[in-house]
Amino acid sequence: MVLTALIAKGQDTTKQAKEMEKPAKKKEISFKNDVFPILEKNCIPCHAEENFNPSELSLDTYELLKKGGKNGDVYVPGKPDESNLVLKLSVEPPFGDRMPLNSKKKIKEGKAKFLSDDDVKTIATWIKQGAKKN
Repeated sequence: MVLTALIAKGQDTTKQAKEMEKPAKKKEISFKNDVFPILEKNCIPCHAEENFNPSELSLDTYELLKKGGKNGDVYVPGKPDESNLVLKLSVEPPFGDRMPLNSKKKIKEGKAKFLSDDDVKTIATWIKQGAKKN
């Protein structure tokens, strides 16, 4: 439709057509600016190095996250669908409870607070992009 309007105005559409064919550049997700704030707010209250947690997973730093916990690696670079971090945020995780933890009462009453779809997508995209320390 945009090209049609440009043609109607007699404008050269070659450059515009080429630009429209290019896929939109995807924003690179930053661990420091995009992922860590989500972890800090929602995960570190339980998964801090100084806290006891049964998974033995600490998320205070990139290095601790990369180290993983009792259930293995937290992520598989490039593969969010195989990464425990993303899987544990899903409605039906492959093991244990959905994160962040909520009481059974809150879940039953519909008052549980989980990560937003956008937050989960941000984490998944970061992993898909290679889970870099950036």
